[in-house]
Parts: sequence; structure tokens; C-alpha cells
Amino acid sequence: MARIFITGSSDGIGQAAAKVLADQGHSVVLHARNADRAASTHQAVPKAESVLIGDLRSISEIKKLADEAKSSGPFDTIIHNAGIGYGATSSREITADNISAVFSVNTLAPYILTCLMDKPKSRLLYMSSDSHYGGDESLRNVTQSTSYGDSKLHDVMLANAFSRRWGDSIQVVSMHPGWVRTKMGGSMAPGGMDKPAKALAEWAVGEGEVGESQKWSIFHDAR
Repeated sequence: MARIFITGSSDGIGQAAAKVLADQGHSVVLHARNADRAASTHQAVPKAESVLIGDLRSISEIKKLADEAKSSGPFDTIIHNAGIGYGATSSREITADNISAVFSVNTLAPYILTCLMDKPKSRLLYMSSDSHYGGDESLRNVTQSTSYGDSKLHDVMLANAFSRRWGDSIQVVSMHPGWVRTKMGGSMAPGGMDKPAKALAEWAVGEGEVGESQKWSIFHDAR
């Protein structure tokens, strides 16, 4: 059985995939922003091994989360799923570190976590979006307001960068889950969470086919 760490798993696709994996008997370590959300997350996924806490809007909390995740490792698979961006408030928010909250959560957090945690044994995923096609890779707005599309392009770039760094020793991918009905996707989205969650769970344990387009999800192999 696999051991998997999933950020942003207090709701949405991350939590849905975690439920699938935990019910299959895999060891799943979840992540939530604060203690209240951690409690509700563990209640929603009672078979999860644990829930780590860290607000990804804070660089110091990202580093603390990385230390705790590293201490609780090793992991076969790490999934950087946490993301914000479509809400009017979050898109304009500047953190206490004087950077865009969208940049902190969507770009900086997965970068810092990857750098400070041990490399997973088998698989590493960065959750992206087809919004990355309109993104700007320059980082010129990170202290003002990073767009969701910019941050999702950064996630594709991170996948490519770490794939080059680690060669063929692990599989590094980015994933476009499709427009689905989540807190971020909204109630008007055409797709449900079941298919992308199932695809993510299958990939996490080495069963999904990278590069294969499904109805609501596409994996991009960074190699």
C-alpha cells in the first residue's frame, strides 16, 4: 500500500481523492489551514492517518508544515493540490509577508515544500489548470496581485523544473482537473468531483495513465 501526502485536502478534489485512497487502505496524510478545519477534515476522512496544519499564506507556516511533513515521512507520493484564486477577496489579498496570497498559496508553498521535504519515492504532482495558457511567467506581480492563471502556469513550470532536477528517479506531473463543481469552480461548473478525484487517486498509487485525457482531467508528464 502507498503512503501519500495531499495539501489542500480539507475539501474539494483533494479531500475526495483522499477518501478514495483511505478507503482502499492506503496511508493518507492530509493538510488543513487551521485546527478547526483539521478537525472537520479528519471527521470527513476518518480513515486518514493524520492531518497536518499550516496556513499557506504564511512563509513561516509553510516552512513549519514542511518540517512536520518531512518528520512524518517518507511518502511514496506527494500531491500539491492546495489553491485559491477566483474569489474577489483572495485575488487581491496581500499577505503579512507582503506578497500576493494567490502567489503564496499556489506557487510559493509547493515550491518551498518540495525544497524542504524529502523527495517522494515515486510520484510528485502539482495541481494546475487550463488557465495556465493565459498565464504570465515573469513573477513581476508577486508583491501586488498574482492572477490565478499566472500561478497555474508557475505550477506547470515547477513540475518541469523538478522533473529536470530528479531525472527519471520519480515521475513528476502537473494536472488539469477540468472545470468541476468545487468551492473554487462554483455551482455552474459542468463536471462533478468524482472523475478527477478517481483519476488523481489512481495516479497516486501508480495505476493511472499519464498523458491520457479523461472527460474532466488531463495529466501532463513533465519529462
